Amino acid sequence: MINSTNSKISRGIKCSICRSGIKDLRTMYQSRLKLGVICKTCRKHFSEDDIEMIVNLFFAFGGYFGQFDKSDFSMDEAIFEFAEKLSAGDSTFHAQNVKMWHKILTYGITPKEFLEELSVFANQ
Repeated sequence: MINSTNSKISRGIKCSICRSGIKDLRTMYQSRLKLGVICKTCRKHFSEDDIEMIVNLFFAFGGYFGQFDKSDFSMDEAIFEFAEKLSAGDSTFHAQNVKMWHKILTYGITPKEFLEELSVFANQ
């Protein structure tokens, strides 16, 4: 039964964003558009729009939030890579934008953090 709190069933259910196990099925959140479920922590941490974007990106490209060490992420390198691929004609703006969002999420950077950091970068 899907709504069962049976421990054998709940051990295998993982958050679609952070991949942590969901122990209490009553606290999980079901995405509007995808079948993925979201843990209580991610539900508190992200807006509903953020959740939909994140679930879609991870569904399409794989990975999970915080998959890579945040300290290995460089805003300068990400912006340079974005601009370099655009100017080389290797990709469209939309495609590069999607790739960048996926990349920052796998490094455990929230959309809010990224936009704040991008604003600081733009003002330099």
